Amino acid sequence: MNNTDINGKAFQSLEWILEVAQKGFFFILASHKMQERIAETYSADNIAKLNYSDRNQYNEWRYFDEENTEHYKFRVINKLVDDNSDKQIFFIVNFQIPFPAVNDIYNLNMSRDMIAGKHKVFIFFMTPELELRFYQSAPDFHDYCNLKIRFEDIGIEETNRELLKLDENIQTIHQIHEIKERLTRYKEMETEYLSHFAETPKGTVLLKKDLSDSQLLAIAHTLNNIAELYYKIGDYPHALSINKKILILREEILGLEHPDTAKSYNHIGNVYNGTGDYDRALEYYNKALKIREKVLGLEHPKTAESYNNIGNVYYNTGDYSRALEYYYKDLEICKKVLGLEHPNTADSYNNIGIVYWKNGDYNKALEYHNKALEITKKVLGLEHPDTADFYNNIGIVYDDTGDYNKALEYYNKSLEIMVKVFGLEHPNVAHSYNNIGGVYYNIGDYNKAQEYYNKALKIWEKVLGKEHPNTKMVLGNIEAIDKKFSLRS
Repeated sequence: MNNTDINGKAFQSLEWILEVAQKGFFFILASHKMQERIAETYSADNIAKLNYSDRNQYNEWRYFDEENTEHYKFRVINKLVDDNSDKQIFFIVNFQIPFPAVNDIYNLNMSRDMIAGKHKVFIFFMTPELELRFYQSAPDFHDYCNLKIRFEDIGIEETNRELLKLDENIQTIHQIHEIKERLTRYKEMETEYLSHFAETPKGTVLLKKDLSDSQLLAIAHTLNNIAELYYKIGDYPHALSINKKILILREEILGLEHPDTAKSYNHIGNVYNGTGDYDRALEYYNKALKIREKVLGLEHPKTAESYNNIGNVYYNTGDYSRALEYYYKDLEICKKVLGLEHPNTADSYNNIGIVYWKNGDYNKALEYHNKALEITKKVLGLEHPDTADFYNNIGIVYDDTGDYNKALEYYNKSLEIMVKVFGLEHPNVAHSYNNIGGVYYNIGDYNKAQEYYNKALKIWEKVLGKEHPNTKMVLGNIEAIDKKFSLRS
């Protein structure tokens, strides 16, 4: 096993600490340079750092006396924590430095309970040699360690690549098994964080001000990621409930004109759009847009996102001229700010292609859909939900032009990706089943059509309910087949 393989597992373990741990001691065992690469590259709002080898920073966090400048003192860590009371995670880097004497290790052992009493996550970066000395001479302190992670030396560029994975945006997680695994892993955290909200007998949600504003905002960030995962698996009630609590928190702490407040409005709009409640979706999307135009400006990617989302609602309600208006606003910003090979630009091309399809301009529709597909395959890869969506949309155009072989080819490419990414019980998979059923209906293979329509119905009834427009649509498709069979008999 080479160093990269070893460190891959080590970085995963560090990610687990940073995402899940609430308090406790953790050891990072690595060389002096490797410690600094890890600590300096990774940063987050809830992390504070003390590097014993950085004399400039070192002077800020410890009390010096002329005779014992290099020896361990609890008051150094105590001051670090007190001066960063809003932080939860503390990187103590090059911890091997303040232990030149046996008595220093004894003092650390005696201060174990005082450090633990701060109720924070302490990640002590040290050489393996010091960890062995702790094991031998500071057993009480050593026994408090929840997890030890050992890193082998690698180059700075490789370290940076690995550390970027720790800050992975939740938007990039699509595999259904990974989403469910993360939700299971986060369940205890979700329960704890939601306990900071109270509900009155009349159903009003209130925020408990039992933590500092910075701590509550950190909780909001984590809950936002959890809500996004629920949204991705089609669990809209959970996603909506959590997002509304986050909105209350952000409105109260950040105010009504903050980008993060706009983000919450936008996420709630997404959920309502997913459930087919288009009036409410438009209400929340417009609230987000108003903030973003005022605070971020008219040429910001988040403003473009709001234009896109409003365009989606107008499309879903059949107002295609308004949809095209907002989609073109989105596209112009994306091309100017993000460039011609960006996923958001691809989304804009795709959405414009959908409107042209609805208006019967199939050549224009294929032109824009193929632009979107080429960007997405290049930037996001062949097994991404957006790639599946764009295959599906090209299939729809071929379906409408009567090229059923091409339609089935693209629908099946889309279905294969959707099943692999989302699993067999996701609304997007149901869309693919319904579309394939439609092709078989058009070519007169009613048995095959009914088979795929029933697969779509089973999913939509379970996930979206019997009253959702998609459920009613596929029921209508099945009824049409039943009439065909009754006419034959």
